[in-house]
Amino acid sequence: MSEDTLLRQRHRAGGERAAPLVQYTTKDFQLEVLGKLSEVQNLTESLDESWTDKLDAVKEQRLLKLDSRTMVALGAIALSITGYVIQEARNTARQDSEIETTKARVVRLEQISAANTEGRIRMEVQLGELRDGQAEIKAMIEAHYVASKKAAPETRDKPH
Repeated sequence: MSEDTLLRQRHRAGGERAAPLVQYTTKDFQLEVLGKLSEVQNLTESLDESWTDKLDAVKEQRLLKLDSRTMVALGAIALSITGYVIQEARNTARQDSEIETTKARVVRLEQISAANTEGRIRMEVQLGELRDGQAEIKAMIEAHYVASKKAAPETRDKPH
């Protein structure tokens, strides 16, 4: 409600016989709110400065605690970590190298195995052919021997 509407309603309800009203305008309300806001702002700024000062003091105390012994201890820890990292890198590099060497050996062994398998198969084929050839020769010799035996007894019975 506006300020004028509020005054009119009071005026109608009580008439002019009521006690005189102190006018409280919108401007007065705004000024009062602005005054309270400025108080809150001042309080906030003072608290902020106080906290900033306290935080700075705490930071300075923490920085002062890093004396030479602490620095040496931190350096030793850093060196230890660096040593572990370097050792791990060396181990990893060595393992990678060994893996690559093993892969190369496996590939070479597979090539040798393939070549040996091909040679073995060729040799088995040749041996099979030799056996077949031997069987044929054997059959021919036996046929010749049987034929010669059959022919030989007839020649024995005949006079020369």
